[in-house]
Amino acid sequence: MKKGKRSWLSGIVVLLLAISMLAACGANNNGEESSDSGTTPAPQNVNQSDAKPIEVTMITWESAAMNEKIIASMKKFEDENPGINVKLIPTPLDNYGVKINGMLTAKQAPDIFMTGNDMALDNGAKGLLYEWTEHASADSDFMGGFYRGVVDGWYLDDKLIGLPGLLNTYGIFYNKKVFRDAGLPEPKAGWTYDHFFEAMQKLSSTQNGVQQFGYYASPDPFHMSLYSVSAGGAPFANGIVNPTKVEISPAFIEGVEKYKAAIKNGYMNPPTYDLSNVMSSFKEGKVPMTLQGQWVADDLIRTAPADLEWGFVPQPVVNSQSEIYDAVGWSSPSTIKNPDAVWKVLKYLDSKMYEEVLPQTPVAPAAFKASASAYFKALESAGHPDVGETIDHILNSPDIQPVRFLTSWSGKAYPFIEASWKNVLMSKAEISDLNEMAEKINKVISSSR
Repeated sequence: MKKGKRSWLSGIVVLLLAISMLAACGANNNGEESSDSGTTPAPQNVNQSDAKPIEVTMITWESAAMNEKIIASMKKFEDENPGINVKLIPTPLDNYGVKINGMLTAKQAPDIFMTGNDMALDNGAKGLLYEWTEHASADSDFMGGFYRGVVDGWYLDDKLIGLPGLLNTYGIFYNKKVFRDAGLPEPKAGWTYDHFFEAMQKLSSTQNGVQQFGYYASPDPFHMSLYSVSAGGAPFANGIVNPTKVEISPAFIEGVEKYKAAIKNGYMNPPTYDLSNVMSSFKEGKVPMTLQGQWVADDLIRTAPADLEWGFVPQPVVNSQSEIYDAVGWSSPSTIKNPDAVWKVLKYLDSKMYEEVLPQTPVAPAAFKASASAYFKALESAGHPDVGETIDHILNSPDIQPVRFLTSWSGKAYPFIEASWKNVLMSKAEISDLNEMAEKINKVISSSR
């Protein structure tokens, strides 16, 4: 998910256009005045034959082709629920966040909209989202169907402000032939950091003045946290939704020192290295290992040369498994008029819709376990069951760390990371600078409470 910055004038223009587009079909599906209440009204008999069908509007950031598949699936939902009509309002990805935030502020947002986890938490903190806590409590069978822990990130102050839809995992894509030619065993789930750094060293080289790194990545403090936790140390951030502090533990420093040595010795790229073309080089067989999200697998399956032997493996461990993953999902504005009908649509989106759509567009696993199986079967049919096994292994990790700050104060914290992190990894600053960095971030956290 990419978020571009636009000028305030552009944001106002977009807002006006969005409001005019949705004035007749937004959250007020029956032309009634909006209510700001987030409480759940009495259950409605949405299948009543003599009642006017309820229209549930929704917006995604997906492509036109993907939206066609989604709405085709929702037609089946309408057949099963004749009292509810689902209307998809197409909108381009560009400036998506600005548009949704403008609609929420103007109380003209659709009943359901696609959202990132951080965007949902930000809007939830502003009181702009409907809370589904009561519906979820009354629907324990459905709520128990998600991967363990993934719904936790969608609770804010014990209030459920949305549902996760798809999950992004992060691991290492590697060239099997390069490993084989170097006499190295292929990495697999549970491989250690010792094996990882050894492979990095053996797969690096300098030929004709051209530097070949064994590993291409830009690990940040959140990725380094995986090393720390796996080694028994404290995580960088002590919470996913609302961290109260960051910490640079001895185990964290131990991991930083290992990466520093690898960068200094030319085993991996420095953090200032341009990685924009790394996957093109990977397809050409020039990159032994690279840290990427699982969505890269879909592109490799479709466009990589037939003779490219590649695999995907979780990140290594010191002692225990620790992983990061990221969720995108669905939220609703606090002004929705028919929450029972909207909840039915949300449940269908997270389950049946993904079961039908993911085999056609296998870019990410569903957060709902039963629906994720359709994604794994698609990978198996494409000849890469190992990718699905790796992703499932990551999603079943006993320890999950945040992939980034998800809070509203994150914009104030990141400049301190940017000022110190890269210089420390390149040995241009003392390791003690990380403690100063953490101190400054903790002051941001304290002042934001």
